Amino acid sequence: MILEGHGLSDPAFPVYTPPLYSLAIATLAFVFGGDGIMGTKILQIAADSVTAVMLFLIVKELFDNLTAVVSAVMWALYPFAIYSTLYVGTEAFFTFFIAMWVWLTMSAIKSDRWEYHCAAGVVLGLATLIRGTTQFMPLILFGLLFAFRKQGFGWIRMYILTVACFSMVILPWGIRNYLVLEEFIPVGANSSVILYGSSEPMLTIGDGRANEVARLYEEAKTRGIVPPPEDHAPAERDRFLAKVAVDHYKVRLRNDPLDLGAFMLKKFFRLWYSTESGSNHSATFVINVGIYILAGVGIVLSWRQRNWKALTVLVLVGYFVFIHWVTLPLFRYMIPVMPYLVAFAAMGMLAALNRKWPQAYQRIQGILWWLCCRSDITPENDGRLKLEYGTSTR
Repeated sequence: MILEGHGLSDPAFPVYTPPLYSLAIATLAFVFGGDGIMGTKILQIAADSVTAVMLFLIVKELFDNLTAVVSAVMWALYPFAIYSTLYVGTEAFFTFFIAMWVWLTMSAIKSDRWEYHCAAGVVLGLATLIRGTTQFMPLILFGLLFAFRKQGFGWIRMYILTVACFSMVILPWGIRNYLVLEEFIPVGANSSVILYGSSEPMLTIGDGRANEVARLYEEAKTRGIVPPPEDHAPAERDRFLAKVAVDHYKVRLRNDPLDLGAFMLKKFFRLWYSTESGSNHSATFVINVGIYILAGVGIVLSWRQRNWKALTVLVLVGYFVFIHWVTLPLFRYMIPVMPYLVAFAAMGMLAALNRKWPQAYQRIQGILWWLCCRSDITPENDGRLKLEYGTSTR
């Protein structure tokens, strides 16, 4: 529709997704011709490559150089990051913007410069225009800035500046939604994922989902929740789907709370391996289980070392876990925060290596020193470099 000159005139558009990714595809298709898929893949590959660089910068600040290098290499080789660049989907771009926002926020807290705070707000706004998941992150950001505040109340001004820059990015789309739909929808409102995540048969695509949706509609009618008329507005149908989902949860809680608890536990675990097609669950879990175990080790070590700055990153991971746990638990929704679990996994792996095979660990440190730091050698710092990077040769 964009390429044919109809723009964003489809009134149902904001119900499903924010506009930025579609605009990017349309722009690439216009510039390079064709359907834009090849250009989209190339740009997504570039975005994922920069994400690896951003992860290096983030982990270098949180841990150390060696962990940063290993984290970046692990992400560059991570199969699901590679795969996300090769299909039309928001994961690659969204992951890139989240990583950029994390780095800018860390830089803003460290330097307390307004430029970084403003840039962080803009980048978070762009991420939100790709996928609406992050529209509530400014609420979490308030707590983070408060936790790392310096003397005085300057952090409040910086928070207001960040939120103002964030709002200016998403505001035009919110105004468009109000003018077209006569509804206040700042970013998007896709309650279908809330409905699909409320019952086991709807967790995967297929006849089971369609039959279960029809059953829930009929049950909701008996309790006075009726579908909107045929000429309904998209936002009206979205509210109807949310009502059906909430009603179904209430019924399950009233009739069998233990069964609902088991279902919610199942949803939590599915978040780490499940696909909407219902296939490749085992392969996804096997590839990721090592990362999850090592990430747990890294988190425990960070706690013991009182590395609060690193542990703060888990707030972002927890935010994504909660949002998608209560809606539709799919592993691809977790890809944008997997870089930070990879970082903790790198730390856990290096700690285990240093404990079991210290000589191998020192060799890895020596290789890093040889690749990255040999130009810094002077008679004054030679001993420090030997101690820091574990080399005993030069």
